[in-house]
Amino acid sequence: MLITEDKDIDIFVASKIGSFKHIKYHTDSTKNSKKCIENLVEIKSLQKDDSITSMVWGNEDQTEILIGKKNQQVQVYNTLQGFTKTYTADFGTGDIVGLGKHKRRLLAALSSGTVQIWSKKENVVVNTGGKLDRMKVYEQDTTLFATGGEENELKVWRIGEPAPIFTAKNLPHDWLQLRRPVWVSDLTFLAPELLAVCSRHGYVRLYDTRAQRRPVCNVEFESMAATCMAPGFDDHHVLVGFGRGQLQQVDLRNGKPDKGYKGAVGAVTSVVGVGGRVVSVSLDRHLRVHKANTKELVYKQYLTSKLTGVLVQTATSTPLKRGDTEIKEEDQVEEVEVKEEDMDDIFDNMETVGETPRKKRAEGTEATEAKKMKPSTEGSTVEIEDPDPEERIMKLLRSTEKQKRKIEKKKREKKAKSVFHNA
Repeated sequence: MLITEDKDIDIFVASKIGSFKHIKYHTDSTKNSKKCIENLVEIKSLQKDDSITSMVWGNEDQTEILIGKKNQQVQVYNTLQGFTKTYTADFGTGDIVGLGKHKRRLLAALSSGTVQIWSKKENVVVNTGGKLDRMKVYEQDTTLFATGGEENELKVWRIGEPAPIFTAKNLPHDWLQLRRPVWVSDLTFLAPELLAVCSRHGYVRLYDTRAQRRPVCNVEFESMAATCMAPGFDDHHVLVGFGRGQLQQVDLRNGKPDKGYKGAVGAVTSVVGVGGRVVSVSLDRHLRVHKANTKELVYKQYLTSKLTGVLVQTATSTPLKRGDTEIKEEDQVEEVEVKEEDMDDIFDNMETVGETPRKKRAEGTEATEAKKMKPSTEGSTVEIEDPDPEERIMKLLRSTEKQKRKIEKKKREKKAKSVFHNA
């Protein structure tokens, strides 16, 4: 779906403190304002463990959002009704690193390496064999899900089977015959048989489950830790965010970076490519929208908290809950007219900055003149002459000599009291 010039896009954003916001982004930049942003959670009720670590769509209509928190709570948010259900993922330790849904079954993954599949009949727990950083469900076939983490290679699972249907294999040793470290920080499905992963060790790899276990494409980024990933606008492109604020479009066919989107200062935590736009959030508390082709930054919004996830609603639209978000053009004209009339009165009543110090100086000179004037018995005043400059200099010299003597005396007393001097 290509975004036209006159269209509204609904964006949902999550943060580290647990806030959850809805933003109505307009392609017409004149319509974007702070009134297009609303909080869906009361900020006063948030606690330390309410940090949102995972956020995905719960259905194809994009009316349901699954939210995973640091306190192992899974909340279901309906874009029209609000929060409807709450689950507790207490089947292991660690944060929630992935969520998904298959029909009426709910999937949740913890960083300790366990994945649980909830259903009314039974709960199935899958052990992935190591730490997890990400778990994702394939949208086209929800029976497939993939996992990966620190020293835990990419694995593809199918619901109902106890063992993985695909396990990735590391690259051969380097030229020093040293093992290459593995750390899957994020992954994405490009097709049922094609998966791409990014790593904290600075590489992006493409796997084809039909061809081989080792990656068919490997792109290295030296001294750049990849943090998030999303499918691009073609089958051979992916969007990758890095820990230092870089955002790259990587061409997996040619095996090299294609485009770079600038602007972020903190680590990019989530990215989405939709309709010729690249939507990203980062730890510098900003939401950014770039044009995919021209790399132009068309929208930037500060959201007061460190952002961890972003979702873009394309299937449907969600109206803002507040009714006063839209401002009529007539009201805007009236406000401008009133402001222009009031500005003249404000400027007339304002005091200039240069007048105040002059008044103070004038008052100070009058006071000094009054001190110099001495009343006489006849009722008139007589000016007192200032002392000679030579006498002033002599007084200053005497005072300095006294101070020097006092300082030398104190030094002598200290030496007399010191242990080393007595020794």
